[in-house]
Amino acid sequence: MKPRIAIPEGDPGGIGPEVALQSLASPAVRATLSPLLVGHQQTFMQVAERLDLPLTFISVESAEEGFALAADHPRSGGADNPLPVLELEAPVPTEPLGQPAASFGLASVEAVLRAGALCKGGIADAMVTPPIHKESMHMAGYPYEGQTQILGELSGGKGYGMLACNGNLKVLLATRHMALRDAIERMEITLVEKQLRVAHEAARRDLGLENPRVALAGLNPHAGEGGAFGNEEKKILLPAIQRTKEAHGYETAGPLVPDVIFAEGVRGDWDIIVALYHDQAFIPLKLLGREKAWTLLVGADGILRTSPMHGAAYDIAGHAKADEAPFTFALAKATELVQTKLLTSK
Repeated sequence: MKPRIAIPEGDPGGIGPEVALQSLASPAVRATLSPLLVGHQQTFMQVAERLDLPLTFISVESAEEGFALAADHPRSGGADNPLPVLELEAPVPTEPLGQPAASFGLASVEAVLRAGALCKGGIADAMVTPPIHKESMHMAGYPYEGQTQILGELSGGKGYGMLACNGNLKVLLATRHMALRDAIERMEITLVEKQLRVAHEAARRDLGLENPRVALAGLNPHAGEGGAFGNEEKKILLPAIQRTKEAHGYETAGPLVPDVIFAEGVRGDWDIIVALYHDQAFIPLKLLGREKAWTLLVGADGILRTSPMHGAAYDIAGHAKADEAPFTFALAKATELVQTKLLTSK
């Protein structure tokens, strides 16, 4: 049985629907999974027409019906094999593409929540999320800082996080989408200790490593250099490492010099690096190229989610410039993880 993959539409004002449909237009991709689109059929039809994709769509009453239809037609994406769409309750957005709108936020968050619920309920094996736009989400009244928080809270997991991956380099973020000033102000021992635990458990559960090599990046230049450039390493990071060891027996290296540790990760010296803020992680990750850059939700019980490592790209939405390769790679990683999970559970 092919993996059942739920695919929310992403932000309808950005490139999310474009990259999802461009990937699913490939017969080779369709042969590896049973997809279910969660979104607006009208939006998908407009995108397919604009991009001249050989795709048709069919509305379904339930996810079970959709996955059954997808499984019946293993290859072609043409008119003889329509993509099943589970329709949203949110209104179909009518605003122009490429700029924030509350309607885009309403649709994108509902789609993520519904796809996540399908995973949590065991109806979908995994979900692959196109990007959403944070400003549109906030305009719609949702205070989330991103899809990781949406799905982490939905799962009810005690500790969740985002593991960003590109080749050997795998980075867990201690803080995610927030201002740098806010990330530094929120940095305290309990937060870092929690994320170190999440990293160690993700290495064991999701990467299958019995004795993972986990390292913590420093916050300041030269990891503070003994307090010469800041004291967060002494007052926050070292105590967090010690508490993690005392509470769980987990060994963590660090805090290590930030401008060295990521190169070591690229070489494969570390299984997971814990970064302290968004750009500390994503600058080195994206320097390695975007095509095989992906993220994995960890610690969210019952929800297997991967995503490409890019944003909604409002600046190119609707111009047929979006590259679907990162989304296709995220789809491949999701199917691979589902198959590995099924094999290990037998």
